[in-house]
Amino acid sequence: MSEEIQVKNGIVENGISFKMDIENRKLFAVYTHSETKIDLTAALFKEQLATTPFANVFLNDYLVVEFLHRYKNATENECFEAEIGERRDAHCDIAISEDKMKARFSLTPNFGGKEITLADVKKALAEKKVVWGIVPDEQIEEVLAKGKIADFTIAIGLSPVAGVDAKFENLTPVADERKPLVDENGDVDYRELGDIMMVHKDDVLMQRIPAIPGLKGRNVLGEIIEPTGGADLPFSGDKKGVHLNPDDPNQLLSDITGQPIAIPNGMIVSPVLTVKQVDLASGNIRFDGSVVVLGNVDEGMKIYALEDITVDGNVTDSQLECMGNLIIKGGVTGNSELIANGNVTVIGGIQGSNEVNEEDNKEEKKQEAKILSRGSVLVGFAENFSVEAGVDIVVEKYAMNNRLMAGNKIVTGAKNSAKKPSIFGGVTWAMLLVKGTILGSPSGMKTYIQVGSNPYVQRRVATIKSLLVPNEKEQKDIHKVLAFIDSHPERGNTELLEKLHHTLSKLVIDAESYQAELDELSKNVTIIDDAKVIAERGVYTGVEIRINNTFWKAQENRSKSVFRSEHREMTINQR
Repeated sequence: MSEEIQVKNGIVENGISFKMDIENRKLFAVYTHSETKIDLTAALFKEQLATTPFANVFLNDYLVVEFLHRYKNATENECFEAEIGERRDAHCDIAISEDKMKARFSLTPNFGGKEITLADVKKALAEKKVVWGIVPDEQIEEVLAKGKIADFTIAIGLSPVAGVDAKFENLTPVADERKPLVDENGDVDYRELGDIMMVHKDDVLMQRIPAIPGLKGRNVLGEIIEPTGGADLPFSGDKKGVHLNPDDPNQLLSDITGQPIAIPNGMIVSPVLTVKQVDLASGNIRFDGSVVVLGNVDEGMKIYALEDITVDGNVTDSQLECMGNLIIKGGVTGNSELIANGNVTVIGGIQGSNEVNEEDNKEEKKQEAKILSRGSVLVGFAENFSVEAGVDIVVEKYAMNNRLMAGNKIVTGAKNSAKKPSIFGGVTWAMLLVKGTILGSPSGMKTYIQVGSNPYVQRRVATIKSLLVPNEKEQKDIHKVLAFIDSHPERGNTELLEKLHHTLSKLVIDAESYQAELDELSKNVTIIDDAKVIAERGVYTGVEIRINNTFWKAQENRSKSVFRSEHREMTINQR
């Protein structure tokens, strides 16, 4: 302490002393007039106070400065006292975070007052309803020992653990990028882009990974916090073309062969492939289901479907084949080829590029506009087309220069076109009936019509006979060579003889096979006695009609007529 201040029994010789108001816990400085008054500073004043029993009392610096000012300016014989501080207890506070996951503790030290105990802290926690995640007592006591702390996490909640929702893993194969085909010679086919990705019956399409439940949490108030996630989502209720694996309910299997389509939380399999149009962009189409084309099929393209094909637009010089029904809502042009195991319908009509003649050699003429159907064929009109149907052929308007063959009936001509020819040119051959509005044309175009026998059997018989003729000729030629070698052994050798006998043996086997088939066909040739040809309005010259073994050729125009064969003679009646 400075030598200028001397304290004796709490009274400073220069007239300053201190006293405490016990009831209000206030600290006062008392000035009593002294001749030894000095230039007292705040620092000297606090040094003086530190030697008293009130050293730990809280001082109000503002009040101290005010007292020292009065002290300095005190007049002679003036005495006064002034409050300069107070005794303060230690104080603690508990603050809870907004999310209630943390409780923070702050401690204000005591100034000559009571200290905070562990019991006080626990009471404060209880008042704030903090009951969960409180740190151990040892840690609280360590903090209290410091006497002062601004921020201490005294309690922390348990955060919930989020669950994992059920997931759906697509197990369908990733489709390869479709690229133009390059052959071994380096030639590029821009129409052939490869197969379209599809699945088959019982293929695994999707695996459901069950949800993982979350864990509950708890805040410092002891309240339960539910976890997020963990939704146990089921497969979609839309299960078209799919079913649950009976051995694993978390797997989807395909019911059918078709195109897999992903949907939310599931998968469906469509037996129908829908494309906008078939062109170089789409490439050729091969699909083990049905194909729907919303637009056109461009020149040179190919479509194969294991079920139906439907084309909303037109088909130009293309090949379409299916095992079901084939429907074209537009028209077919060029040397297109349509093959169907079911019915074929072309609403807009068919028009080939080349005229079809009776003498055409199909083995040589590879590019031909044709329809092959095991069912029936319905077209709007037909020009320059070869059409074969296992059942019926129906041409709504007219048939010009075609080769039409049906296992049952061929019917042509619309009611509102009664004055126009409905069949003219080409060959029309049905087993039971050929009916047209007008047969032939005013120009006398040759028009051949036949009924009464199965055209397919007759055609096969003709084909076999045409194969037997060169076979017999080649056998005769070989026999001549063998006979010559027998007469002139020096002109032959073992290798030549073996080759001749081998060829002759093959020819004999082929001839026997042809003859056996011919005999079987001959047994099954059915002659339809009530087969007929009907011209509803008339017949023009140039029309030739054959019913079984009877033949008739129009030498002049006729009105409506019904042609039948009775007793191997042609009968012509008007309806």
